Amino acid sequence: MAQESLNDEIKWLEERLSAKKTELLESGESKAEKEVVKDILKETALLPPPPNLQTTPLPCDDVVKKAQELEEKEHSQIVETLVADALKNGVIHAINIAEKMKNPHILDDFHDTLADKYYQKLLESRNIKQ
Repeated sequence: MAQESLNDEIKWLEERLSAKKTELLESGESKAEKEVVKDILKETALLPPPPNLQTTPLPCDDVVKKAQELEEKEHSQIVETLVADALKNGVIHAINIAEKMKNPHILDDFHDTLADKYYQKLLESRNIKQ
């Protein structure tokens, strides 16, 4: 994924974050921004991606193959590889592979680590804008 696509994902994340903050404020809830980012990324797996974030879907066989290749690695290596894939090929792409592994522990750790990385990218983009 080109840097431009990563920037599009960060922009999309910023928009979703703003909407979520508004929802939380209206409902009287309070949540740390980083936790909201984590929630957004978990929801991303359940929702169709916005048109500007569409990645070229991998054929089902390729997703299964990539998931099987990852299963040979250590837990931390799997998570790191999935995060690197998300940064390179997009969140949806990496989530599809992680879900095919059918390992809730890896999926949860992947979401947590991905949220940390994307939150850091979000903060960096805010510093650049200011």
